[in-house]
Amino acid sequence: MRPRFVLGVFLLASAGCGPTNYAYSFNLTDPGARNLTRPGERDVIEDGDVRAEILVDPTSFQAILLDLTNKTDQDLSVNWNGVSIVGPDGSQTPLHPDSAAQSIEPNARLVARLIPFVLPARGAPAAAYDNSTWELVVPMMVRGQPREYRYHLRAQVHAL
Repeated sequence: MRPRFVLGVFLLASAGCGPTNYAYSFNLTDPGARNLTRPGERDVIEDGDVRAEILVDPTSFQAILLDLTNKTDQDLSVNWNGVSIVGPDGSQTPLHPDSAAQSIEPNARLVARLIPFVLPARGAPAAAYDNSTWELVVPMMVRGQPREYRYHLRAQVHAL
């Protein structure tokens, strides 16, 4: 009778020993960026022409929320076919809005959910991304001139 009890305790104890689940948080590291202070808030960075609000969720929504405000007096357009995320290893993954996105009129906003952005949520593959640096590349036409905005993000990985 005793060996069964020990085996049962061992099986119960080992059932919880699977890979750890993780959650990610990303912060803009560019000079002048304002990072979120509460869950669900977006990091913000802006210059004289464009305000960008960014929220990154590679596990639940598997996307990057990009909220752009055109601060100019002319239409602003994003080259959606050129948007990508550059990983810590230098690999580049194209991202696309999940719905049709158009140009942004003066003093207007456009919110785009960029997909797919998927990272592992469990075990060593997820933990390996802690303190990694990512770059969101967003090519735009601003005031009739091509610009490539590069937003730098630092990942923090948290065990759940």
